[in-house]
Amino acid sequence: MLRENRSWLLVLSLIVITCLIWNGALRSGPKALTAVFVDVGQGDCCIIKTASGRVMLIDGGGNANRPYSDRMGLSVVEPALRREGINRIDVLMVSHPHDDHVEGLTPVVRDFPVGMILDPQIPYPAEPYQRFLSAVAAKRIPSMHAVRGQVIDFHDGTVATLLGPPPKHLLGTGDDVNNNSIIVRITYAGRALMMTGDAGMPAEEQALSFGTDFRSDVLKVGHHGSALASGNRWLDAVHPSIAVISVGKDNSFGHPSRPSLDRLGSHGIRVLRTDLLGTIEIRMDSAGVHCGPLSAAR
Repeated sequence: MLRENRSWLLVLSLIVITCLIWNGALRSGPKALTAVFVDVGQGDCCIIKTASGRVMLIDGGGNANRPYSDRMGLSVVEPALRREGINRIDVLMVSHPHDDHVEGLTPVVRDFPVGMILDPQIPYPAEPYQRFLSAVAAKRIPSMHAVRGQVIDFHDGTVATLLGPPPKHLLGTGDDVNNNSIIVRITYAGRALMMTGDAGMPAEEQALSFGTDFRSDVLKVGHHGSALASGNRWLDAVHPSIAVISVGKDNSFGHPSRPSLDRLGSHGIRVLRTDLLGTIEIRMDSAGVHCGPLSAAR
């Protein structure tokens, strides 16, 4: 009787293990690139995770025109990273040095291992950016001057290609800090995501003159939907089906602007906004692009 019970226990154990394996396989599905657009109010922050688990963090939000604070980094960005199971950042990309993009990164640099920094290195004296640079120097993190043409290959099918800024910073645009934002196209499994920082139309036109492939399934709309970004030529070249606008609710800038929304609408682009949906997740794989609010997308 004891031998028979052991036999049944062995069979039952094998059945349970098999079910768990199949359940895990069904849950995991095809490998995907994920982009989590963290709701940081009037600012930008995006967590990119590649199919092999490599991590690129682009910007970290912040409070423009207010005294420096660690709050955004400690209360919003770091919890978002931990929810994604992230304990290391391979590439930290600063699109440009404005407070609402860089302030939340200083605590992250202090608290997480970071492999390298990509920064357009635009001279900018504001305290949040200077604190960030000091934190990077204190941790001795390698920092690279980001320029058009650089390629980051994650060796799992994910490739990030910089389309801006140009080697010599744009000058005289009327908004030079924004127009020297990093523009990066991230590709995986035949899909593409275009990230634009606060690049406006002069930066878009400069990137278009580079003459490369711009088509992307998803576009992170430049400058929070400003009227001076996402021009028609840019939208024609990128030809996205989905646009994400990272923007604060009832912000004082009037973002996203009606002209920008009208241009996106005239191109038949589906618009997702953090002020309306909160944190947004995009998943790209060989089967397609899946998107929505973070809780609904999972």
